[in-house]
Amino acid sequence: MILPYDPAEGEAFWENIKRIEGYPKKDPEKLIGPMMFEKNALYRLPELLDRMNISKEQPLLLVMDDTPIMRGEEELKPLVTEVLQRDGRHAESLVFKPGVHEHVRTDMERIEQLESMITKETVVLSLGSGTITDIGKHGCHIFEERTGHRPTYIAIPTANSMGAYTSNTATVYIRGVKRSLLSRQPDALLYDLTTLAGAPHLMTVSGAGDMLACLVSFSDWFIAHKVGLDSSYSEFQQELMASIEYVFMDNAYLIRENTLDGISLEARFIAASGIGVSLLNASTPLSGYEHIISHLIDQQAEFQNKPLASHGLQVVLATLLLSVAYRFFLDNFNPAEVNPDLCYPSAESMKRRIYETFSGIDPSGKAAAECWEQYAIKLNAWHANRDSFERFMQEWPENRRSIERYLRSPEYIAALLSRLGAPLSFEELQPPVPEHAVRFAFLHAPLIRRRLTLGDLLIFLDWDREALWDHVRRESQKIIDMARC
Repeated sequence: MILPYDPAEGEAFWENIKRIEGYPKKDPEKLIGPMMFEKNALYRLPELLDRMNISKEQPLLLVMDDTPIMRGEEELKPLVTEVLQRDGRHAESLVFKPGVHEHVRTDMERIEQLESMITKETVVLSLGSGTITDIGKHGCHIFEERTGHRPTYIAIPTANSMGAYTSNTATVYIRGVKRSLLSRQPDALLYDLTTLAGAPHLMTVSGAGDMLACLVSFSDWFIAHKVGLDSSYSEFQQELMASIEYVFMDNAYLIRENTLDGISLEARFIAASGIGVSLLNASTPLSGYEHIISHLIDQQAEFQNKPLASHGLQVVLATLLLSVAYRFFLDNFNPAEVNPDLCYPSAESMKRRIYETFSGIDPSGKAAAECWEQYAIKLNAWHANRDSFERFMQEWPENRRSIERYLRSPEYIAALLSRLGAPLSFEELQPPVPEHAVRFAFLHAPLIRRRLTLGDLLIFLDWDREALWDHVRRESQKIIDMARC
């Protein structure tokens, strides 16, 4: 199935994306090497290692969790070991097990455990989805920072569950708060389509959800750029992902039924999107208000030692809510009614607000300290760029058109989710996410990191966000009810 920018095409892919306006003028020093997207790619793992000049004597470190994964009638993880052994190779296994949180999470303890096992000769192979990939890439990254040597890292995704397989960022828990850290890309990826097609359907839809965040996050990115808080903005990522509606709306049935064609199309699209993020050195294009809502939902669950729902599904459901919120904002924002002098809260008041907000989640104050450390950077930049905000309001008619350009209606998003066979509400997730947790995240997510989104504008403009939440909840429920019909 055809994509305009298809990483399965190898060198042709890289040549094609170099022609997109906004491609970095200076080619990045590190690019991903081979990317295999095949039904039986797993059996070509020895060939991939040979292609990368990895000798049979080099130590292999296979990183995974302890969750059994089936590939047809066989267990995947023993099969990978067997494939390597048949080729005369031996891999030492590093198996992460859940802690008190009932799931393996990406934290510095596990990352440092991996890093401690790497030598200059080690080839790291991660076998898993988002968490294991982030541990793999960041463990290799900090080894490189410490030693100056870049270990070879190969990622073997086991589900189309998220968009970061090809990105140079990792989502890591720091003092109980999820952070997107600059990390590294794999040197190669092996997408075994049989394995991906066998993943639970909701994991496949989760990957779609992670991508569909752009239906509101591009607008967040544009706003941050216009008010002077994000210099990374360009049209590059938008062009790279211009086929998103073809991928997920026109081929929803193929993805919903986990066909090899649908799974391949989604995997290649996700891979290309992650590469775009890396080339821009910014996860901002695909991670706005909707992502921090998901992160804050997770943060509440983490501190209560409760299991987490799917990140990508939380993201796309938040995207639906924010599409409603954006519609309301665009219909009601009037710059003539804004007194700029009232849009710049003091550091003292915001610090107090953050500590009061998060004391109920983490009484130790560590989470609040982490949030304030990042938020203070944003607040200082907001104060320093007042001229940009005032110009943003003066040019509102033009800026409004640009914001609307990349938004999709909540009706469209709900219809797409229905066609993909995705949950339409937070209560349908596993485990269900209660409304009070979503409300808390909607109201307070902008306080957890430095990236500016619509949520920050609502705070700085002193909008009645409680009333907005009530409106968003009511309207989104009407739209969801219509999508079910």
